[in-house]
Amino acid sequence: MRRYVSEQKGMLLVEVIAGMTIIVLLMSGIALMLPTAVKAWQLGRSQAEIQQTARLVIERITQHVRYASKVSLADAGDTLVIKDGNGWDIKFTISPKTKALCISVNGAAEDPLTGNGIGGAEGTIIVVENPDNKKQFAVQEVAMRDIDGKLLYIKLVTVMLTVKDKQTGIDYTMEAATLAFNTSRR
Repeated sequence: MRRYVSEQKGMLLVEVIAGMTIIVLLMSGIALMLPTAVKAWQLGRSQAEIQQTARLVIERITQHVRYASKVSLADAGDTLVIKDGNGWDIKFTISPKTKALCISVNGAAEDPLTGNGIGGAEGTIIVVENPDNKKQFAVQEVAMRDIDGKLLYIKLVTVMLTVKDKQTGIDYTMEAATLAFNTSRR
């Protein structure tokens, strides 16, 4: 009998059950953490996407403003109108239908700069009202002196956008100001 027990090969049923129990407990823990990890990934992706959207739009607008020969506001401050160095009229406005920031050049149809709506429908990334209902665009004239000490009046354009992801509810506000140096008057 002693020889039979000592030379036995393989695993006992108790060892198999104990091993399976440990594996099931580990898999249960992993399965419980998976939804949390997926949600954290989705929130991180959403935040990165709306920040990138806001940053690119602000950069595009400020680039046009820097080289503009004329800058003004229309529609009670909801539309920024620029005349660039080529004489083109460029208009930035929020579309009430798609809630995307749009650009229109020389009166052509509006093209979206933000948002991911298709066929004129509202997408999941939209432009919403700024905190404290601040306007998206502000234009003011500031006084500066040139190299010769002459007084110049230059347009200072402030752009403030709040972009929201409707799926996650995350919003991001970005503000930038730039000078339109070609708008100076003495």
